[in-house]
Amino acid sequence: MHKSLKKTIAALTLALMLPATFLVAETSEQTKTRKEAAQITKHIEATARKIQTEADHLDAMQRNSHISSRSHQQKLNRIAVQVNEQLNPAFDRLAELKPDLPKWNQDAIDQMRTSAASLASSTNSAILNRNEAGHVKPVTMDRNYAVLVDKIGNQAGTLVQLADATGDYGAAQLKGSGTGLAITAHD
Repeated sequence: MHKSLKKTIAALTLALMLPATFLVAETSEQTKTRKEAAQITKHIEATARKIQTEADHLDAMQRNSHISSRSHQQKLNRIAVQVNEQLNPAFDRLAELKPDLPKWNQDAIDQMRTSAASLASSTNSAILNRNEAGHVKPVTMDRNYAVLVDKIGNQAGTLVQLADATGDYGAAQLKGSGTGLAITAHD
């Protein structure tokens, strides 16, 4: 009976330790997911900054009658490429990670995605504007185009701010977690 009791105690001890082992693995996986989300968010921020710079150049170009509509189209196409080849894949990956992220981070991703969608829409509208106007309506005389360029810059700026704040908050949580602090967001 003594051997049986030892085996029972050993089995119980092992059974009690298993959930802790799974918890550590789950926490490690969560940390890995959160780190990846933070890296992607920083990538979104950097891309949005580039787009904002492009929009600033477009704004300056828009006021110069010596710059062709074709030059505007080329710059708008560069913005569209950044949206399609940089932002879209980043948001697709965040959508995959989203269920495993904290609620605050999920909400921030939704806000960033909405901002990026508005940016893409304004960029598309500006491209259509330049394609339709062509050489008929000079850029400097096209008030609708000026409004669209302004929107692109503002929306890129908003995306920069959202991504920056999200990235900083996520990094602070990860840093605190790495040192043993339990930092959580309350909903």
